[in-house]
Amino acid sequence: MKKYINNEKGNSIFFILWLFGIVAIVFLIVANVSKVYIVKAQADNSVEQAAFAGTSVYITETTKTIEEFDRSPFSTAQKVLDLGKSIQEQVEDKQTEFENSGQSSDIAYLNALNEVLTKEIEEHPQLKKTFKDHFSKISIENKVKEAAQAMINANGANSEDTEVKLSEDDWRVEVKSTATFESVNDNKFVEYFERKIPQKGYGPKLKYLENIYN
Repeated sequence: MKKYINNEKGNSIFFILWLFGIVAIVFLIVANVSKVYIVKAQADNSVEQAAFAGTSVYITETTKTIEEFDRSPFSTAQKVLDLGKSIQEQVEDKQTEFENSGQSSDIAYLNALNEVLTKEIEEHPQLKKTFKDHFSKISIENKVKEAAQAMINANGANSEDTEVKLSEDDWRVEVKSTATFESVNDNKFVEYFERKIPQKGYGPKLKYLENIYN
């Protein structure tokens, strides 16, 4: 009987050790799957914020260009054709209209730029020239890339894999990059490995840019 009991104890210990091993493997698998989703979310957040950072450069420089044009002698002819209103006044009126319909201030301003400038740039060649000259003078494409890259770096994504461009199909800033997944491991059941998880982010559409670049 004593020998039987000892055997039972030995089997129980073996079973418990085996069970702990299974639990450990399952834990590592679950931990790695969870981490994949976390890193994927990190990559997604990084490229989205980078795309918005690049978009903000276009919006800031657009505002400066409008102010520059409204101060120039060329605005006189434009005002005559637009019932005495400057470009900035038209944008402000349209922004107020969008805000009154329930849009946030930022979204309303973006929509106002798209609606007013798309028409005005087409109707006033000198306004288009002012935009092209200003964008060229400040090398706006480089400024957009720098802003997007800074956001990528701040969020821990891989700067060496980052691509920033202005889509000429949708006229929005697009950012592609990766974040590195590092496995949770025990170097026994699960070995250490790395994988780069790619993501792409998009800024809001800036329709008026089509009339500037084309």
